[in-house]
Amino acid sequence: MLQDHRNRVFHDFRNGACRNLVCTDLFTRGIDIQAVNVVINFDFPKNSETYLHRVGRSGRFGHLGLAVNLITYEDRFNLYRIEQELGTEIKQIPPHIDQAIYCR
Repeated sequence: MLQDHRNRVFHDFRNGACRNLVCTDLFTRGIDIQAVNVVINFDFPKNSETYLHRVGRSGRFGHLGLAVNLITYEDRFNLYRIEQELGTEIKQIPPHIDQAIYCR
C-alpha cells in the first residue's frame, strides 16, 4: 500500500470513519488511540516484546481492553515462553465475555 493511502486509512480509523484496522507489527507500535479496545492476534507473536506491543494497543487511557490470540498447535511453545517471560497466564476465551470489557 502506498504511504499516502496508509496515511488516509489510519486517519479514517483514528477519526472513527472505519472501525477495523489490519496492520503489521511495525505499524502497531505507532497506534495510540483511546477507542481501541480489542486486539486480535491472527498470527501469534514469536516473542514477548512483540506480544506486549500488540496487546498494549487495547485498554489504554484507563479503559479495559481485550486481546484475542488465535493459536495453532505449533504456537504452543511461543505461548508458553511468553507466559514465562511475562510472568502471566494467557487464558482460553471463556464461554461468556462480559460486555463491560468492550462496550463502554
